[in-house]
Amino acid sequence: MRLSLSIIAVLGLFVCFGVVSCDTTPTGDFVQNEPPSTFLTVSRINREGDFRLSSQINISWWGTDSDGYITGYEFAIDDTTEGAWRFTSRTDSTFILPIEMGETEGNVLFKVRAVDNDGAVDSIGARLVFPIVNTPPTVELNITEQPPDTLFRYSSFGWTINDIDGISNVLRTEIALNDTNSNWVEMPIPDGEDRVFITLGVDNETVGEKSADVFIGRSLSSADGLSVPGLRVGELNTFYVRAIDFAGAVSNIDTVSWFVKPKTSNILFLNDVAGSNAQTLARFHLNMLSEMGLQPDVWFLNDDNVLSEAFPRVIDPTLVETLAQWDHIYWVSSGVSRNISFALEITDLFFERGGNMFVNVPIRGVSNTNQIFNFLPIDSLGVFEQPDTGPPIPVTGFLINRNSEVVPVNGFNGPVLRVSQRITGVSPLVPVPGATVYYEADIQAARADGFNEDYT
Repeated sequence: MRLSLSIIAVLGLFVCFGVVSCDTTPTGDFVQNEPPSTFLTVSRINREGDFRLSSQINISWWGTDSDGYITGYEFAIDDTTEGAWRFTSRTDSTFILPIEMGETEGNVLFKVRAVDNDGAVDSIGARLVFPIVNTPPTVELNITEQPPDTLFRYSSFGWTINDIDGISNVLRTEIALNDTNSNWVEMPIPDGEDRVFITLGVDNETVGEKSADVFIGRSLSSADGLSVPGLRVGELNTFYVRAIDFAGAVSNIDTVSWFVKPKTSNILFLNDVAGSNAQTLARFHLNMLSEMGLQPDVWFLNDDNVLSEAFPRVIDPTLVETLAQWDHIYWVSSGVSRNISFALEITDLFFERGGNMFVNVPIRGVSNTNQIFNFLPIDSLGVFEQPDTGPPIPVTGFLINRNSEVVPVNGFNGPVLRVSQRITGVSPLVPVPGATVYYEADIQAARADGFNEDYT
């Protein structure tokens, strides 16, 4: 009986314990979420006068949360009204702090506040006033993107913008022609770029002052509705460029001057001759053209550079588009290693538009691998073939004897020409398939033993 009572008591205690342990209702006082705290890496700045900071500043911060974690931050610059705050998950960034238009100095408030995982925002946040000074931007025309002394319809210009306060601090860039009092026109700056490239195109078939169309970038497909007044055809012009930042500070002005030549003919004469006889040879050809009633526009390329400095440094679109203005090109060159060697790449558009070209160039000392053969209708230079009979005798070169005739062939109705003096160092030419031969000369192969043989 005593044993039974003990068992019942133990069971009673067990039941009571089980009942108490099954009750999971929380007890105690509810603890509210604690807002986060925010800190700036720098807490105070004392700099005045020449020691003020640039308006482009990297600012960093961090936050803590005693009962959770930080999900991001909100920051505001100067304006701390509720709608001015912007969210970021970063703990640092580079800012262009604003300076009021027309001012060179400013004290700009930057404030940041942390946000925790429950959406609570630091009601106090961290703040710092930055004493800044604005530096005017600078511009510089790129040496390889300027016009030469003289050009015709198209002229290209490229310039670089710099601002130690950051390129995004530059509000706009402007150009003017000949008059900086009223002719400034704003030019678009490509997003995030510090370089601008434009081409001016003008109707140059009559002289006088005109507006020039502005083409942005390397394409002339459209003028983007922009034009700049004051370009003078037939006169020397000056191009001006400047930049202006968001504080209204104006950069230096860079300039370049060039002559815009009018287009008076549908024929362009290119005098690609080096040496002292350049003008004499030009007059010889121009007189012949004049006798036929032809008065071409003339472009002199007489310097010793591989690609003449008289050509624009910008090949495409400036030079390509310029050459394509004419229907015919009469090109006289003193050697295939001069500007004529670039003809293939700079006259594509000219030929696409139906142009045709006359080329007068001596083919001497040129190998069959010269790129000129990719342009002229010549397959290669002729090679003397030794006769089948007798021992081979070396050939030292080719010549055309005095008084020999140069005769028209293939039905060409041209005069018979006569060589006035013996010509040595000539090169027989093998035409490309499809080319039409108009003249043939009596070319001799000069043998090492002093005798000559006919070259076919």
